[in-house]
Amino acid sequence: MKRIFATIAASALTLSACNLVDVEYDDPKAQDNASEIAKDVPVRETKNVTYTGVVQPAGISVYNQGSHRLVLQGGKFVLLESDDLDLNGYVAEKVQIFGSLRPTVEAGGMIMRVESIELVDPKEEELKEILEELPVVDPDAQEPLEEEPLEEESVEEPTEESLDPDEPNPIDLPEVPEVPEEPAEEEPPVEEIVEEIVSEEDPVVEPTGEPTAEYLERVEVMSRQDYAAANWTQQYCTSHISFCAPIHRNWWFKSFGATSSTLWHVELSPAPIENLGEGPIVVELIAGTIGDASGTVDTTSGEAVGYKEWTFGRYFRISGDTSLEEAITYITNNITEFAN
Repeated sequence: MKRIFATIAASALTLSACNLVDVEYDDPKAQDNASEIAKDVPVRETKNVTYTGVVQPAGISVYNQGSHRLVLQGGKFVLLESDDLDLNGYVAEKVQIFGSLRPTVEAGGMIMRVESIELVDPKEEELKEILEELPVVDPDAQEPLEEEPLEEESVEEPTEESLDPDEPNPIDLPEVPEVPEEPAEEEPPVEEIVEEIVSEEDPVVEPTGEPTAEYLERVEVMSRQDYAAANWTQQYCTSHISFCAPIHRNWWFKSFGATSSTLWHVELSPAPIENLGEGPIVVELIAGTIGDASGTVDTTSGEAVGYKEWTFGRYFRISGDTSLEEAITYITNNITEFAN
C-alpha cells in the first residue's frame, strides 16, 4: 500500500512539474518581458573613429538610418548621422570625420554618430576622379562597410610617456599627402600668386548661345523660393581659396575651380549641375578691385550682379537673372572667410 501511494505521489509531482514548465513557456507576459529586456540592451559603439571620404545624401535605401553617407575609397560607405552638425553643407566635399561607430539595424552596415567634421583639401583633379567614381542613380549599388567585431581596445590613445615631446601628436594631424622637401624660397608677390592659381586648372570653355527651356525653368523655380534667412542652411566652402558662400536649402551647387577668365567659379541651381553654365546663379572670384561698388547689386545691365571686395586684390561677382535679385543680394552680403 505504501508503495502504491509513493508511486501516485511521484506521478503527481512529475505532472505538476510538467505543468509548471508549460505554463511558464506559454505565458505571454514572460515573452513580453524577454522582449523588453532585449530592447534595453544598449548598442555597443566604437568611439574615437576617423574616416576620410566624400559626403553624399543617404538617399532611399534598405537601411532607414542616417541622413548622409561617407563614400570611402574603393566604393564602400559609412552611414552618417548628427544632431549638432549640418552635414548638408559638406555634400560632394572630401572630408575627414570623427565620431562613434556602431552596426546598423538592417543589412549589416555601419553608421557613425559624427562628432566633428573637417574639409580635406585634395587637388582638383583628385576630387574630380573621386566624384566620377561615385554612382549617383542607385545609392544601394554602393557596398556598405561590413560590420566587424567592435573592440574598445582597437582605438588606443597615446599616453604622455609614449609621446615624443619633439614630435606632434598623431591624433591631431589630418591626413596630408607626402611631398618631397624643397629648399625654402621667398614668398612671391600677390600678382604671382594669382597667376599660379589660374594656371593650376585647365581652361574651361565658357558657355555661349541662347538659354535653353530647361535653363529658363530652373530660373523660374529658383525665383519662387522663400529667401528668409532660416532657409539658407547649406554652405559651399573651400579652404583652397578660403571662403564660404551661403546656399539655399533647396539648391544644388558645383565648383568648377578656376576658369579661363576667373580665379574661382561656382554655380547654384535647383537641380543637379553637370556642365558649366547650367546654374542660374554664378559666384565668381575675379582679379582686381571693385571699390565703392562693394556690397551693392546692379540691375542696369539686364541681369542682377552683386559685388563684394575681397582680399589680395580680388573681388566676388555674383550674377543671375533679375528675378533672382533678392537671392543674389543675400549671397553678396553673407560671403565669409573660411575658418579652419
